[in-house]
Amino acid sequence: MKIASNTLNLLFTMISKHLRVLALGATLLVVALPANAQVKRFRGKPIEVGLTLGGANYMGDLTPLVAWNETKPMGGIICRFNYDDFITLRGNAVFGQISGDDKNYSDIAERYKRNLNFTSNVLEFSGTVEWNLLGFEETQRSNPGTPFLFAGIGVFKFNPKTQFNYLPDVHTPANYNGADLSVYDGKWIELQPMATEGQETTKYNERRRYSLTQVSIPIGVGYKKQFSEVWAWGLELGVRKTFTDYLDDVSMTYVDPQITGGSNTGLSAALADRTPELRDPSLVNDYGNEERLGAARGNEATKDWYLFLNFTLTRKITGGKTTCFQF
Repeated sequence: MKIASNTLNLLFTMISKHLRVLALGATLLVVALPANAQVKRFRGKPIEVGLTLGGANYMGDLTPLVAWNETKPMGGIICRFNYDDFITLRGNAVFGQISGDDKNYSDIAERYKRNLNFTSNVLEFSGTVEWNLLGFEETQRSNPGTPFLFAGIGVFKFNPKTQFNYLPDVHTPANYNGADLSVYDGKWIELQPMATEGQETTKYNERRRYSLTQVSIPIGVGYKKQFSEVWAWGLELGVRKTFTDYLDDVSMTYVDPQITGGSNTGLSAALADRTPELRDPSLVNDYGNEERLGAARGNEATKDWYLFLNFTLTRKITGGKTTCFQF
Protein backbone atom coordinates (compact mmCIF):
# COMPACT_ATOMS: atom_id res chain seq x y z
CA MET A 1 0.00 0.00 0.00
CA LYS A 2 2.82 2.41 0.87
CA ILE A 3 4.61 1.71 -2.43
CA ALA A 4 1.38 2.28 -4.35
CA SER A 5 0.78 5.53 -2.46
CA ASN A 6 4.31 6.76 -3.17
CA THR A 7 3.90 5.91 -6.86
CA LEU A 8 0.63 7.87 -7.03
CA ASN A 9 2.26 10.84 -5.30
CA LEU A 10 5.21 10.80 -7.71
CA LEU A 11 2.90 10.61 -10.73
CA PHE A 12 0.76 13.40 -9.35
CA THR A 13 3.76 15.63 -8.72
CA MET A 14 5.06 15.16 -12.26
CA ILE A 15 1.68 15.97 -13.83
CA SER A 16 1.00 18.92 -11.52
CA LYS A 17 4.28 20.62 -12.50
CA HIS A 18 3.01 20.92 -16.06
CA LEU A 19 -0.59 21.86 -15.27
CA ARG A 20 -0.08 25.60 -15.82
CA VAL A 21 1.50 24.97 -19.19
CA LEU A 22 -1.39 22.68 -20.17
CA ALA A 23 -3.98 25.21 -19.03
CA LEU A 24 -2.27 28.03 -20.93
CA GLY A 25 -2.02 25.92 -24.06
CA ALA A 26 -5.70 24.95 -23.90
CA THR A 27 -6.73 28.57 -23.40
CA LEU A 28 -4.72 29.70 -26.39
CA LEU A 29 -6.20 26.97 -28.56
CA VAL A 30 -9.72 27.87 -27.51
CA VAL A 31 -9.66 31.66 -27.66
CA ALA A 32 -6.50 32.98 -29.24
CA LEU A 33 -6.72 31.76 -32.83
CA PRO A 34 -7.59 34.49 -35.37
CA ALA A 35 -11.31 34.82 -35.99
CA ASN A 36 -10.87 35.22 -39.74
CA ALA A 37 -8.23 32.55 -40.40
CA GLN A 38 -9.15 29.93 -42.97
CA VAL A 39 -7.84 26.41 -42.40
CA LYS A 40 -8.47 23.10 -44.10
CA ARG A 41 -9.48 20.34 -41.70
CA PHE A 42 -7.44 17.21 -41.65
CA ARG A 43 -9.19 13.97 -42.51
CA GLY A 44 -9.80 11.92 -39.38
CA LYS A 45 -11.70 11.77 -36.13
CA PRO A 46 -12.46 15.10 -34.41
CA ILE A 47 -10.37 16.25 -31.45
CA GLU A 48 -11.62 19.05 -29.18
CA VAL A 49 -9.97 21.01 -26.38
CA GLY A 50 -11.65 23.41 -24.01
CA LEU A 51 -12.37 24.79 -20.59
CA THR A 52 -14.79 23.83 -17.84
CA LEU A 53 -16.19 25.93 -14.98
CA GLY A 54 -18.75 25.18 -12.30
CA GLY A 55 -19.32 24.21 -8.68
CA ALA A 56 -17.91 21.49 -6.41
CA ASN A 57 -19.48 19.77 -3.42
CA TYR A 58 -19.07 16.66 -1.28
CA MET A 59 -21.01 13.95 0.54
CA GLY A 60 -19.57 12.32 3.64
CA ASP A 61 -19.66 12.24 7.42
CA LEU A 62 -20.24 16.00 7.71
CA THR A 63 -22.73 16.19 4.83
CA PRO A 64 -24.76 13.00 4.34
CA LEU A 65 -26.62 14.69 1.48
CA VAL A 66 -25.42 17.61 -0.59
CA ALA A 67 -25.46 20.90 1.35
CA TRP A 68 -25.84 23.42 -1.47
CA ASN A 69 -24.60 26.30 0.69
CA GLU A 70 -21.24 24.50 0.81
CA THR A 71 -20.83 24.66 -2.99
CA LYS A 72 -17.41 26.00 -3.97
CA PRO A 73 -15.95 26.90 -7.40
CA MET A 74 -14.16 24.49 -9.71
CA GLY A 75 -12.51 24.80 -13.12
CA GLY A 76 -10.12 23.07 -15.47
CA ILE A 77 -9.24 21.94 -18.97
CA ILE A 78 -10.62 19.05 -21.00
CA CYS A 79 -9.75 17.24 -24.23
CA ARG A 80 -12.17 15.10 -26.25
CA PHE A 81 -11.43 12.51 -28.94
CA ASN A 82 -14.61 11.58 -30.78
CA TYR A 83 -13.94 7.94 -31.59
CA ASP A 84 -17.25 7.50 -33.41
CA ASP A 85 -20.83 8.77 -33.31
CA PHE A 86 -21.58 7.20 -29.94
CA ILE A 87 -18.22 6.95 -28.12
CA THR A 88 -16.06 9.89 -27.01
CA LEU A 89 -12.81 9.52 -25.07
CA ARG A 90 -12.00 12.39 -22.74
CA GLY A 91 -9.20 13.62 -20.51
CA ASN A 92 -9.70 16.09 -17.63
CA ALA A 93 -7.48 18.20 -15.40
CA VAL A 94 -9.60 20.07 -12.86
CA PHE A 95 -9.19 21.98 -9.61
CA GLY A 96 -11.93 22.66 -7.06
CA GLN A 97 -12.70 23.04 -3.39
CA ILE A 98 -15.02 21.08 -1.10
CA SER A 99 -16.19 21.69 2.46
CA GLY A 100 -18.58 20.49 5.14
CA ASP A 101 -19.82 21.71 8.51
CA ASP A 102 -21.92 20.14 11.26
CA LYS A 103 -23.53 23.55 11.77
CA ASN A 104 -25.57 22.89 8.62
CA TYR A 105 -27.40 20.23 10.66
CA SER A 106 -27.53 21.92 14.07
CA ASP A 107 -31.10 20.70 14.55
CA ILE A 108 -29.72 17.15 14.84
CA ALA A 109 -28.43 16.69 18.39
CA GLU A 110 -25.44 14.47 17.57
CA ARG A 111 -24.23 16.77 14.80
CA TYR A 112 -24.70 19.88 16.93
CA LYS A 113 -22.64 18.26 19.69
CA ARG A 114 -19.88 17.04 17.36
CA ASN A 115 -19.32 20.55 15.93
CA LEU A 116 -16.72 19.58 13.29
CA ASN A 117 -15.95 21.26 9.96
CA PHE A 118 -13.38 21.13 7.17
CA THR A 119 -12.40 22.52 3.78
CA SER A 120 -10.10 20.99 1.19
CA ASN A 121 -8.73 21.76 -2.24
CA VAL A 122 -9.11 18.95 -4.77
CA LEU A 123 -6.84 18.53 -7.80
CA GLU A 124 -7.99 15.77 -10.15
CA PHE A 125 -6.65 14.16 -13.31
CA SER A 126 -9.03 11.69 -14.92
CA GLY A 127 -9.91 9.83 -18.09
CA THR A 128 -13.52 9.09 -18.97
CA VAL A 129 -15.60 7.53 -21.74
CA GLU A 130 -18.73 9.37 -22.89
CA TRP A 131 -21.63 7.41 -24.39
CA ASN A 132 -23.54 9.73 -26.71
CA LEU A 133 -27.11 8.47 -26.43
CA LEU A 134 -28.32 10.06 -29.69
CA GLY A 135 -25.01 9.94 -31.51
CA PHE A 136 -22.90 12.95 -32.39
CA GLU A 137 -22.53 12.62 -36.18
CA GLU A 138 -21.77 16.05 -37.60
CA THR A 139 -22.18 15.01 -41.25
CA GLN A 140 -25.89 14.26 -40.73
CA ARG A 141 -26.80 17.32 -38.66
CA SER A 142 -25.35 20.79 -39.00
CA ASN A 143 -25.28 21.41 -35.23
CA PRO A 144 -25.61 18.05 -33.45
CA GLY A 145 -26.55 17.75 -29.79
CA THR A 146 -26.99 14.78 -27.51
CA PRO A 147 -27.37 13.74 -23.88
CA PHE A 148 -24.57 11.47 -22.71
CA LEU A 149 -23.49 9.23 -19.86
CA PHE A 150 -19.88 8.97 -18.71
CA ALA A 151 -17.64 6.89 -16.48
CA GLY A 152 -13.91 6.48 -16.00
CA ILE A 153 -11.06 6.54 -13.51
CA GLY A 154 -9.15 9.38 -11.89
CA VAL A 155 -6.40 10.28 -9.46
CA PHE A 156 -6.94 13.17 -7.08
CA LYS A 157 -5.10 14.99 -4.34
CA PHE A 158 -6.81 16.54 -1.31
CA ASN A 159 -5.78 18.01 2.05
CA PRO A 160 -8.50 18.68 4.67
CA LYS A 161 -8.00 21.77 6.84
CA THR A 162 -9.92 23.60 9.52
CA GLN A 163 -9.63 27.02 11.10
CA PHE A 164 -8.78 27.05 14.78
CA ASN A 165 -10.44 29.73 16.89
CA TYR A 166 -8.81 30.14 20.27
CA LEU A 167 -11.17 30.52 23.24
CA PRO A 168 -9.25 31.50 26.42
CA ASP A 169 -11.83 30.02 28.79
CA VAL A 170 -11.99 26.74 26.86
CA HIS A 171 -8.51 26.10 25.47
CA THR A 172 -6.60 26.40 28.74
CA PRO A 173 -3.19 24.69 29.11
CA ALA A 174 -4.66 22.53 31.89
CA ASN A 175 -7.18 21.03 29.47
CA TYR A 176 -4.75 20.45 26.60
CA ASN A 177 -1.56 18.85 27.86
CA GLY A 178 -0.04 22.14 28.97
CA ALA A 179 -0.06 23.53 25.43
CA ASP A 180 -0.43 27.25 24.74
CA LEU A 181 -2.97 27.13 21.92
CA SER A 182 -3.30 30.90 21.59
CA VAL A 183 -0.47 30.87 19.03
CA TYR A 184 -2.75 29.01 16.61
CA ASP A 185 -5.66 31.43 16.84
CA GLY A 186 -7.19 32.10 13.42
CA LYS A 187 -4.81 29.77 11.60
CA TRP A 188 -5.82 27.10 9.09
CA ILE A 189 -4.54 23.75 10.31
CA GLU A 190 -3.85 20.73 8.11
CA LEU A 191 -5.74 17.87 9.73
CA GLN A 192 -3.96 14.78 8.41
CA PRO A 193 -0.71 15.47 10.36
CA MET A 194 -2.79 16.04 13.52
CA ALA A 195 -3.90 12.37 13.66
CA THR A 196 -7.20 13.42 15.22
CA GLU A 197 -8.36 9.81 15.54
CA GLY A 198 -5.12 8.57 17.09
CA GLN A 199 -3.57 7.26 13.88
CA GLU A 200 -0.21 5.54 14.40
CA THR A 201 -0.06 6.16 18.14
CA THR A 202 0.97 3.28 20.40
CA LYS A 203 -2.59 2.45 21.40
CA TYR A 204 -4.05 2.92 17.91
CA ASN A 205 -1.14 1.81 15.78
CA GLU A 206 -3.47 -0.23 13.56
CA ARG A 207 -5.05 3.04 12.41
CA ARG A 208 -2.84 4.18 9.56
CA ARG A 209 -2.59 7.77 8.37
CA TYR A 210 -4.63 8.21 5.25
CA SER A 211 -2.91 9.09 1.98
CA LEU A 212 -3.64 12.52 0.53
CA THR A 213 -3.47 11.07 -3.01
CA GLN A 214 -6.31 8.71 -3.89
CA VAL A 215 -8.12 7.01 -6.78
CA SER A 216 -11.66 7.98 -7.77
CA ILE A 217 -14.32 6.66 -10.15
CA PRO A 218 -16.07 9.52 -12.03
CA ILE A 219 -19.62 8.75 -13.19
CA GLY A 220 -22.29 11.12 -14.43
CA VAL A 221 -24.65 12.50 -17.03
CA GLY A 222 -24.58 15.52 -19.31
CA TYR A 223 -25.72 17.23 -22.48
CA LYS A 224 -23.53 18.75 -25.21
CA LYS A 225 -24.35 20.63 -28.39
CA GLN A 226 -22.26 21.92 -31.26
CA PHE A 227 -23.31 25.50 -32.06
CA SER A 228 -20.96 26.23 -34.95
CA GLU A 229 -18.50 24.45 -37.23
CA VAL A 230 -15.94 24.21 -34.44
CA TRP A 231 -17.51 25.28 -31.12
CA ALA A 232 -19.58 23.21 -28.69
CA TRP A 233 -21.00 23.78 -25.22
CA GLY A 234 -22.06 21.30 -22.58
CA LEU A 235 -23.55 20.94 -19.12
CA GLU A 236 -22.87 17.95 -16.87
CA LEU A 237 -23.21 16.55 -13.38
CA GLY A 238 -20.55 14.10 -12.28
CA VAL A 239 -20.03 12.36 -8.94
CA ARG A 240 -16.74 10.82 -7.85
CA LYS A 241 -16.75 7.61 -5.88
CA THR A 242 -13.67 7.47 -3.68
CA PHE A 243 -12.07 4.72 -1.64
CA THR A 244 -11.32 6.85 1.42
CA ASP A 245 -13.48 7.98 4.33
CA TYR A 246 -11.19 10.87 5.13
CA LEU A 247 -12.01 13.68 2.70
CA ASP A 248 -13.34 15.39 5.83
CA ASP A 249 -10.85 13.86 8.34
CA VAL A 250 -13.77 12.11 10.07
CA SER A 251 -14.22 8.33 10.09
CA MET A 252 -13.85 6.30 13.29
CA THR A 253 -14.08 7.06 17.03
CA TYR A 254 -13.01 9.59 19.65
CA VAL A 255 -9.75 8.80 21.41
CA ASP A 256 -8.22 9.82 24.72
CA PRO A 257 -6.90 13.40 24.31
CA GLN A 258 -3.88 12.43 26.39
CA ILE A 259 -2.64 10.09 23.67
CA THR A 260 -3.87 11.84 20.55
CA GLY A 261 -1.03 11.80 18.02
CA GLY A 262 0.21 14.58 15.79
CA SER A 263 2.87 17.23 15.66
CA ASN A 264 1.23 19.02 18.61
CA THR A 265 -0.78 16.80 20.96
CA GLY A 266 -2.61 19.71 22.60
CA LEU A 267 -3.74 21.14 19.27
CA SER A 268 -4.62 17.66 17.98
CA ALA A 269 -6.85 17.06 20.99
CA ALA A 270 -8.58 20.41 20.53
CA LEU A 271 -9.32 19.67 16.87
CA ALA A 272 -10.35 16.07 17.48
CA ASP A 273 -13.17 17.05 19.84
CA ARG A 274 -14.66 20.52 19.28
CA THR A 275 -17.69 20.10 21.50
CA PRO A 276 -16.19 22.35 24.23
CA GLU A 277 -16.16 25.29 21.78
CA LEU A 278 -19.97 25.35 21.96
CA ARG A 279 -19.78 26.47 25.60
CA ASP A 280 -22.99 24.52 26.17
CA PRO A 281 -23.43 23.60 29.87
CA SER A 282 -25.61 20.64 28.94
CA LEU A 283 -22.67 19.09 27.06
CA VAL A 284 -19.82 19.80 29.46
CA ASN A 285 -19.89 16.27 30.88
CA ASP A 286 -19.47 14.74 27.43
CA TYR A 287 -15.94 16.05 27.03
CA GLY A 288 -13.22 13.56 27.90
CA ASN A 289 -15.38 11.19 29.91
CA GLU A 290 -15.17 7.43 29.52
CA GLU A 291 -18.44 7.19 27.59
CA ARG A 292 -17.17 9.77 25.11
CA LEU A 293 -13.95 7.86 24.48
CA GLY A 294 -14.58 5.17 21.90
CA ALA A 295 -17.87 6.74 20.81
CA ALA A 296 -18.47 7.12 17.10
CA ARG A 297 -16.95 10.25 15.59
CA GLY A 298 -17.88 9.19 12.04
CA ASN A 299 -19.09 6.18 10.09
CA GLU A 300 -16.18 4.18 8.73
CA ALA A 301 -18.53 1.80 6.91
CA THR A 302 -19.25 4.41 4.22
CA LYS A 303 -16.77 6.15 1.94
CA ASP A 304 -16.83 9.83 0.97
CA TRP A 305 -17.86 11.26 -2.41
CA TYR A 306 -17.26 14.56 -4.17
CA LEU A 307 -19.06 15.96 -7.19
CA PHE A 308 -18.92 18.63 -9.90
CA LEU A 309 -21.75 20.46 -11.65
CA ASN A 310 -20.05 22.22 -14.53
CA PHE A 311 -20.32 23.95 -17.89
CA THR A 312 -17.94 23.10 -20.75
CA LEU A 313 -16.85 25.06 -23.81
CA THR A 314 -14.75 23.22 -26.38
CA ARG A 315 -13.20 24.00 -29.75
CA LYS A 316 -12.47 21.47 -32.47
CA ILE A 317 -8.80 21.65 -33.44
CA THR A 318 -8.57 18.83 -35.97
CA GLY A 319 -10.59 16.11 -37.66
CA GLY A 320 -14.17 16.05 -38.90
CA LYS A 321 -15.31 17.11 -42.34
CA THR A 322 -12.60 17.50 -44.94
CA THR A 323 -13.78 20.93 -46.07
CA CYS A 324 -12.41 24.39 -45.54
CA PHE A 325 -13.87 26.45 -42.71
CA GLN A 326 -13.38 29.78 -41.06
CA PHE A 327 -12.77 30.35 -37.34
